[in-house]
Amino acid sequence: MRIAVKLAFDEQAAVRMLNWLARENALLLRERPELPLLYESGVVYRREKNEVWCDFLNLLSQGHEDCDALSAARAGELMARGWKALSSGEPGYRHARRNKLSSIRAEVFLRTRVRPGRVGLYHCVTRYRLKGRWLVDDPSARLGMYAGRVDSAVKDRWAAVGVTPRCRPSSNPPGF
Repeated sequence: MRIAVKLAFDEQAAVRMLNWLARENALLLRERPELPLLYESGVVYRREKNEVWCDFLNLLSQGHEDCDALSAARAGELMARGWKALSSGEPGYRHARRNKLSSIRAEVFLRTRVRPGRVGLYHCVTRYRLKGRWLVDDPSARLGMYAGRVDSAVKDRWAAVGVTPRCRPSSNPPGF
């Protein structure tokens, strides 16, 4: 099903909608524990010409997305799967695992870079709260946003579960 929503752009409204999508992803992931984690799915970063925000199921189906849906997917899995969504090299893993956190507070966070007189660049990341502080994860960067390079820890997770990328990542233009 396709649903189109047209909005006058407002950063706060966009972030609220992306966090709604993250909560929907958390519901999907709780209802369907057989679904893979984002970094074990073979999904990669790919730029979009038109903004389309996919839920976790559609993200898996198409095999790629850009920063908005990737961040909403990552936040959703942290909420739904807790410490199991983290791997041993990620910030907060030891604390989350030791305390067997079944849910981690997470949200989509918008980073903005605006130069005077120019259109701004917007980038979504995931932030999650552990031990009283916010930690940041950038799924787009880890899944190939920069020159198509996928993070080595993600490649290790793909190898461990026998997954290959569904398609080639596409990178952002220089200066992003």
